[in-house]
Amino acid sequence: TIEAGLVLSQKWAERKRCILVITPSNLRKQWHQELTEKFFLPCRILEAKSYNAAIKQGQFRPFESSEIIICSYQFAKSKAADVHAMPWDLVVVDEAHRLRNVYKPSNVIANTLKMALAGKHKLLLTATPLQNSLLELFGLVSFIDEHTFGDLKSFREQFANLNQDQVFQTLK
Repeated sequence: TIEAGLVLSQKWAERKRCILVITPSNLRKQWHQELTEKFFLPCRILEAKSYNAAIKQGQFRPFESSEIIICSYQFAKSKAADVHAMPWDLVVVDEAHRLRNVYKPSNVIANTLKMALAGKHKLLLTATPLQNSLLELFGLVSFIDEHTFGDLKSFREQFANLNQDQVFQTLK
């Protein structure tokens, strides 16, 4: 969170202030506290209740804000059209290892967010990017840029039969 806070502070100083933080719901308050207390950045948590209240008050684009918006994965998925419509300067995705299986159609949240955030600048945060398979690297990188490794078939052809040293050399 500290490193992300530094990046967000820099963006804020550059007046690039259309920023979204997507995090597991249980970490939203922690993000809010850290950004306000340690970095003095204005932010607010957007969830169903505050979203609906904004709509009732005539603010029909609740993601449009002069503050950093913090929301959960589930909420961002449910409001994917709104998320996609915003001209985000940066989207921070905390616990991004949740997206590493984006190449699987069954990962609905990851696939929905991938489409909603296509073309946006993203910063993925995770302490555990790879656990079981090199395909997880494909998943995370393709979430940022779909063209880096090509499609899943070409990634598998390129990396499937290489040993670990060969993989490292190829990825360099």
